[in-house]
Amino acid sequence: TTSALGGLLLSYSAWLHSGRERRELAKSRAAAEALESEIKNLEEAAERREEFIASFAHELKTPLTAMIGYADMLRSMELSPKNRFTAAGYIFSEGKRLEALSLKLMDLIVAGKQGVVRRRFDAPYFIREVAAVTVPSLAADGMHLEMHWEQGEVEIEPDLFKTLLINLIDNARKASRRGQNVELFGKREDGGYAFYVRDHGRGMRREDLSKITEPFYMIDKSRSRAQNGAGLGLALCQRIAELHGTTLEYESEPGKGTTVRVLLRDGE
Repeated sequence: TTSALGGLLLSYSAWLHSGRERRELAKSRAAAEALESEIKNLEEAAERREEFIASFAHELKTPLTAMIGYADMLRSMELSPKNRFTAAGYIFSEGKRLEALSLKLMDLIVAGKQGVVRRRFDAPYFIREVAAVTVPSLAADGMHLEMHWEQGEVEIEPDLFKTLLINLIDNARKASRRGQNVELFGKREDGGYAFYVRDHGRGMRREDLSKITEPFYMIDKSRSRAQNGAGLGLALCQRIAELHGTTLEYESEPGKGTTVRVLLRDGE
């Protein structure tokens, strides 16, 4: 009996010991999983910050080209008071837009904000505002921006949507040759108002069209590097389009150019 009791005590002690081991092992696993999760969160936060910095650096280029172009006009040309005021106005408005854009990109990329406050704008007015920013960079490459539009109104977040159209025009510029035109036009369509950006440049293959909105994807890496491209513009455009309840639609043919359509539906 004593021997049996001793055996039971030993078994009970072993059971308690194994139970403690299981609990300790479970705690260790939980701590390891929590640490792994925290490391993953920190890595994702670092990636978002890096993406924000790269995106904002990318967004500085075209507005700065416009600001430098208009500043150069002011210092090197005799302008009428009206034209001088217009040039100074574009320098000021683009400076303010870049200031606001830094905060909006921070919300969009780092904080993962999923909504924007939209306001109603006259579409032709907005097209002219975008054109005023992009004309200097196109002119520097010997290109011309053709504009035409139909009357209409759109609900947009102006700084972000201007960034979208500026990026599309800048990509059209990079795809074109000196002397070619880039087109920006707007038209009423069933259920909404659509913006189009068209170039007559090198175009894209079908297999590239499905990848061009991926961050850092570049079709022609050597050409993109020569033009200071980072492969971020279209990824950011797609994100901005999604915040406006829409997407980017492409038609392209190698050697014949590319058309991008952005449809803003009424009431969305």
